[in-house]
Amino acid sequence: MRRIRKGWTVFDEFPPIFVRILAREKVIPNQKATSAVRVLSDEEISIRSGLTPDQVDSISQKHDWETVPVGTARLFCLGCNFDMFDWRVRNSAFALAKGGSFAYLRSSPEWKSKYMPLLKEYFNGQTSKDSN
Repeated sequence: MRRIRKGWTVFDEFPPIFVRILAREKVIPNQKATSAVRVLSDEEISIRSGLTPDQVDSISQKHDWETVPVGTARLFCLGCNFDMFDWRVRNSAFALAKGGSFAYLRSSPEWKSKYMPLLKEYFNGQTSKDSN
């Protein structure tokens, strides 16, 4: 049965660490047929959002939105190119979470130093959340 997510429950489904993992953009803008994407750097997220790189890094480590002010959360999501209220974006994110390859992360020069540890941290957090 299809699960409809409404209001604030969406925030629980997409913690900051996962939003950061999903920060990407199409390589060829305005091309619906292509799935080629690249990961956004912390600096790009900072520029897009107006947050400092330190704020982006700090928020990116969080497993929930509890200590992130709503306005800051909105800016962070904007910087990450993630609209948690758009069903297409959510469906794409859920597909990745349930077995996606995260190839756009693996192709980054920062894969081993940044994105692989971030992914492990996210999935370890999800495992511990599910066992509670």
